[in-house]
Amino acid sequence: MKILPLTLFTLIMPFSVFAGEWEFDASGSTKALYGYTDVSKRFEKQNDNNHGIGYGEINLSANYISDSEKYSLGIYADIMGGIDRELKDYNQGSWGEEVYGILDTPYGQLMLGQTFNVASQFHQGAPAIGALKSGNDVVDFIVNPNWKRNSHQTKFATLNATYINTDGVAPKISYITPEVYGTAVGFSFVPDSYNRRGLINKHAPYANQEGYIASLYSTQEFYGFNVSASLGFARFQNIDNEFSASLLFEYGNWSLGGGWRKTYIDGEDRKHSSSHYLPYMFDTYREGYAWDIGAGYKFGPYQASLSYFESKSEHYSNQDKIWIFSNQYQVNRYVDLYFAVAHVDFEGYNSDVDNNNQGWAFVTGFGLNF
Repeated sequence: MKILPLTLFTLIMPFSVFAGEWEFDASGSTKALYGYTDVSKRFEKQNDNNHGIGYGEINLSANYISDSEKYSLGIYADIMGGIDRELKDYNQGSWGEEVYGILDTPYGQLMLGQTFNVASQFHQGAPAIGALKSGNDVVDFIVNPNWKRNSHQTKFATLNATYINTDGVAPKISYITPEVYGTAVGFSFVPDSYNRRGLINKHAPYANQEGYIASLYSTQEFYGFNVSASLGFARFQNIDNEFSASLLFEYGNWSLGGGWRKTYIDGEDRKHSSSHYLPYMFDTYREGYAWDIGAGYKFGPYQASLSYFESKSEHYSNQDKIWIFSNQYQVNRYVDLYFAVAHVDFEGYNSDVDNNNQGWAFVTGFGLNF
C-alpha cells in the first residue's frame, strides 16, 4: 500500500502538460441474499439450513481526458464489504479496498495499483450472472472444506477458479498493448504476490515472492458469431507455474463458454509445507487443475446461466464439483431480483465428515444499484 500514492502521482504528473478536462463519477451496488440448503444426512451438523448474507461495493473515479481524446487517465477507488460471508477474502477481511490508476495512450494501457493480473482480466470462462456467479458464492451457503479463508486459517487444497487468481489484487504494474485486428497482449509484474483475495497463506515460507504474468486475448466475428479467447501464463517465484485458457461464443441472446487452468511446481519451487500453525494441505492447489463450462441467455430484463465447475488436486483425492443455475430479473435501473439453484459435491483427502460435503442450495434475494 505504501507504493500506491507514489505510483498514482507518477501517473498524474505527465498530464499537467496536456489540455483537457476531468470527469468524476460515483456508483455502487448491494446484494441481500437468503439461502436454504438441503445437504446429505451425514453432513447436516456442519451446515445451517437457513443462512443470509449481504455485500456491497462503492466505486469512485476521476478521469482526465485530453482534448485530442488520444490520452486519458483514470484514478479509481473501489470500497467493498460483506456480512456473514464464508470466505473472508476482502483485503482487510470482511471489507477491502482497491485503489489503482489506468493510463490509456495510443501506445497501450498502463495500470498501477490493486488490480487483478492481465490473465485474469482477459479470461472469459463460463457465463455467470445473478446471485451465484461462482463457486466462491456457493460456499456462502454450503461449506467447502477445501477452501478456507477466515481469521483463523487460510487453506486452498484445490483451485477455486479457472482464471489465474493466486495473487488476487496484490499491488502490481500491468501493461496491455494496443489491439491489432482484435488481438492484444498483456503483462503484469507483482512485487509481492500475497493478497487476501488470492490463494496464498500469509504464513507460507514463500508468501512475499514476486510474480510474472503474461496473457493473450483476441475477439473476432464469424458469420454472426462473436468469438473471444484468451491464453495466460504465470510464474510465481518459489510458488508455482500456472497456465490458463478460455473460449466464449456469443450469438444473438445466447452465449456458450468455458475455461481451463493448470498449476504445477518445479525444482525451483518450495515443496508443499506443513507446520503446527499451518492447516494440513493448505497449499495443494499448487499442483492441480480446474475447468468450467456454461451457457447463458438474455431476453430483455431477464438473464439466466447454467454452468458446471470442477477442480482437483493432482496428487490427492480433494475435488470440487459445482452445478449452478442462476436467474436475474432487472425490475428497473435500480433493482434486480435473483433466484439460483446449486448442487455441490466436495471431497476431501479422506472420508471424514469434516472433510467432505454434498447437497443443494436454493438462493433468492435482491440487489440495489445506485
